[in-house]
Amino acid sequence: MAKYRVVNTRFWDDAYVAELNPNEKLIFLYLLTNALTTIGGVYELSLKRAAFDVGLPIRDIRSTFERFEAERKIVRKQDWIGIVNFVKHQSLNPKVKRGIDIEHAKAPRELVLRLNLPTDFFAIGYRGPSDLNRNSKPNSKGLFSTGFSPNFSTADNGAELGKSTQKRSE
Repeated sequence: MAKYRVVNTRFWDDAYVAELNPNEKLIFLYLLTNALTTIGGVYELSLKRAAFDVGLPIRDIRSTFERFEAERKIVRKQDWIGIVNFVKHQSLNPKVKRGIDIEHAKAPRELVLRLNLPTDFFAIGYRGPSDLNRNSKPNSKGLFSTGFSPNFSTADNGAELGKSTQKRSE
């Protein structure tokens, strides 16, 4: 299945982007549009891969990532990257929210938490792994919890979310 990333032309008018040097602009645009980017803006990306794709030395990629992280544009954990405002720029219908939640469940939990998404974002209308018991009941809002509910206790639960929803969608 093909993936498309649409970049709003206002990207170039953004005050933050306007202050970046040409290499930093390229790297920032690359983070938004590379082949590994997911609907949730959280994915694994090695410095070596980024350097190869962009055509810049690893040291330039590393220093730019460090700048973006210090300025809260991205969060990182080992080779995982999360783009801080990525979800904010998505059309959040239930299907997109479900896709975002599935992708976030694959990533390290602490990285996703550092994205500071609103807590109500994680309550969407589909059955998560905690609801595999057919006798389970929806929460008080009529929604089922995801792997990132307040009762979430381990990263393994989040990994199960991706597996269980993947099996149902096949």
